[in-house]
Amino acid sequence: MLSWLLALNFLLFSTSTLAQDQACPELQMRALANIVEACAEQEAGTLCLGQATVTPVLRPAAASISRLVAPGDTLAIDAIDWLSVSDEDKTWGAARALFPAFAGDGLEARTAALLASGNVALFLPDSVEPPATLADVNVTAAQGANLRALPDIDAPVIATLAVSRALKAIGRSPGGAWLLVYATPDLRGWISDSVVSASLEALPALAPDEETVPWWLPGQRFDFRSGLDDAPCAGAPGSGILLQTPKFIPPRAFQINGTRISLSGAAWLQAQVSSGMFINVIDGGARVVTAEGSVSVRSGKYTTVALYSNDDGGLLPASAPATPQPYAYHELVNLPIDALPYRAKVGLDVYTIAEPAPADGGSPLDALSSDAPCKFAALLAGANIRSRPDPDASIIAVLAHRESAAPVARAIGADSLPWWKLADSIWVRVDATVSAGNCNAIPLIRASA
Repeated sequence: MLSWLLALNFLLFSTSTLAQDQACPELQMRALANIVEACAEQEAGTLCLGQATVTPVLRPAAASISRLVAPGDTLAIDAIDWLSVSDEDKTWGAARALFPAFAGDGLEARTAALLASGNVALFLPDSVEPPATLADVNVTAAQGANLRALPDIDAPVIATLAVSRALKAIGRSPGGAWLLVYATPDLRGWISDSVVSASLEALPALAPDEETVPWWLPGQRFDFRSGLDDAPCAGAPGSGILLQTPKFIPPRAFQINGTRISLSGAAWLQAQVSSGMFINVIDGGARVVTAEGSVSVRSGKYTTVALYSNDDGGLLPASAPATPQPYAYHELVNLPIDALPYRAKVGLDVYTIAEPAPADGGSPLDALSSDAPCKFAALLAGANIRSRPDPDASIIAVLAHRESAAPVARAIGADSLPWWKLADSIWVRVDATVSAGNCNAIPLIRASA
């Protein structure tokens, strides 16, 4: 644990000093471009270097393997004890890990990604080695099957498993009538071999009181700290971790600073013991769980978890996750999502800048006088919200028919047509809307402003 304490001490340097370094924006952009280019062939189970400022401390058994020197160099994740992403000169760095991760409700593994950039220290606890012998089994009993704490029909039931449920068997009871199986990374117990199908002769005999250990894969469980509000220049991303899993499949499960996070999509995470852990869901959705409670967070919102430092210097949750709130889109729009393996976008909670359509079916503009503050509403086909006044810019959200907003500025876009500006990096083309009020008072600005 001493190495973790050293990493945490390293992170106490002033983030204001980092902001004064010559890291912006060229070094940041180069580090991220290196990941896209040099790490294009990166294999799952490895960490790939984006900028030569990443300092790993390896586990004793892996101390003789090669180090990270040049962009594109890789290390096996399970060889890393802890990692600092910015070096002692406080130079901005970046690295990407790709690793298999189990689903929260089963043992189907898919590749997840972790992109650490800026002032980040990350500690990877020892992972549980997979058993030498594994058997894939399925529940065959039509009524399902009970998972029990011990190989005994009178033992307490841990869970009830449905027919066809896929399990990983790691051993047999001494008498051979029961199997020790994993149902999820942290759900393990005994099941009668009469209710499953598989060839199980190769499984070893295990004691009934065999210790129950969560089976997290390397990368699914980690602790970290990061800088906060330390972007080295306007428009550049700050320090933190981007975590991504494939969408539209069961969420992958993580244990981060002692907090259970089930994620389908992408999230931006930052953490300090004094401020807590910030979990911004930028794409997809997540479930955040501590012993005190849980919340679901959808794209465009964030939650926080208060943290405390234990005797070993690690961070643990001190509260239930906070009620999700919309994040400031303009602060996250420049996150380096292009360096993630799956396509993603930074989501926007529309109702931070817009109002729902009136419930009575009327127009939200009907009551506005000619000298009232300018307001517009989306036409029947809706209005695309884009990150800049350009039809080629990504669509970040859509205003539905009769949803309305108040513009703060207007500009001529890349298509030579007028656009409404709702906030930084949030634009709607005028011809997709109808407006009312004193819209001539809205300032005309340059599109780049």
